[in-house]
Amino acid sequence: MENPRDIFTIDARITPQEILNLSAPKWHTMPDTKAVMNKMSDAINDAIQPTALFKWYDLHEVKHQTIEGQNPISGRSIALTTGNFSPYFTQASRFMTAIYTLGPRIDALVHGLEKRGKAREAHFVYMGALAALTHTATHLTRVAENRAHEEGIGVSPPLSPGSIEGWELSGQQELCALFPLTDLGISQGDGGRLTPMNTLTVVIAIGPGFQASRVGSPCCLCRMGGRCTLACTNHTASVTPP
Repeated sequence: MENPRDIFTIDARITPQEILNLSAPKWHTMPDTKAVMNKMSDAINDAIQPTALFKWYDLHEVKHQTIEGQNPISGRSIALTTGNFSPYFTQASRFMTAIYTLGPRIDALVHGLEKRGKAREAHFVYMGALAALTHTATHLTRVAENRAHEEGIGVSPPLSPGSIEGWELSGQQELCALFPLTDLGISQGDGGRLTPMNTLTVVIAIGPGFQASRVGSPCCLCRMGGRCTLACTNHTASVTPP
């Protein structure tokens, strides 16, 4: 197995305002909400251990239900079962496969709060972790955007099995097989679900068929079709660099 590239010194720290932006309005009017959000943001920032690994593949062929790629360094070929979503990749010349996580301590924090009946605090941690996961993903999207810019081509939105119509969650197992999950403290459950809970796989494609220079939000392709309770502006996968 060729070694994946990793991203060091990921700053995924979040603020109380980010928790407020994502959390349910019913918690906002309680008199001690600000103090609780401050406390939970500190707890999240202490608990997160953001890690991101990625590999690049040259797109070799788009088939009916799969795409095939080749690692330009090792020469290793891979196939991903992208189902009915496969034709989307005809726009691409390369694609990045990646996995990223906040580590297991966030899970322990949430479970401890829930066990003590702290529903509001647990909700704030869930929302703050979502913001931290987005910050972690941003480091990956910048890698893809920079390479696309260097090659004078465009970039896709972030593409994840299970969130896109036609590409089922079971396809996540193929992505996970590309990375040393044990070393990352990540495990797979039935159907491709990952533990810790704040762990995701993603594919970002680049190629002449894409017009965007920024990875942006996955919402335009999400199978939720606008039924998500989160606003797109709250979980875009890339931010404008300073």
